Amino acid sequence: MKRVIILFLVSVFLIGSVKGQQSAKSDSGYLVLLNQRIDDYVVQKNLAALDTLYVADFVFSHGSGKVEGKPGWLATVGRTDYTLRRHDSVTAEVHPDMAIVKGKMSIQRINKDKTDRYYLKYIRVYAPRKNRWQMVSHSTTFEQHEPQ
Repeated sequence: MKRVIILFLVSVFLIGSVKGQQSAKSDSGYLVLLNQRIDDYVVQKNLAALDTLYVADFVFSHGSGKVEGKPGWLATVGRTDYTLRRHDSVTAEVHPDMAIVKGKMSIQRINKDKTDRYYLKYIRVYAPRKNRWQMVSHSTTFEQHEPQ
């Protein structure tokens, strides 16, 4: 009888562990897609959609060292002409109360007389808030511009 109880408990633990891993994998795939969708909205200047995808105390740390809160970043998006923000090599590490997303992003931005082309590496933190994943922070860890 003792063996049966132990086997039952072990099997319940293993099934729960597998389900948790499957959930983390599906959340991981979802976050990779959401991560790109957010930057598609940046290119489109879809501030209403972005407002729902960033937490209220969102922080954006640029490669230049400039740090903006949510209102500042949304203002930057509204006045900047991005033509491309494409992600590459993205990974998502999912935890019950947060996720860490790392990747590389190619960016094209139109200025008055030229188009800036550069790429950056980043770390982003997401958290489940209001029954959905929202971005808490973006930190650029490396940035390289193409010569003009």
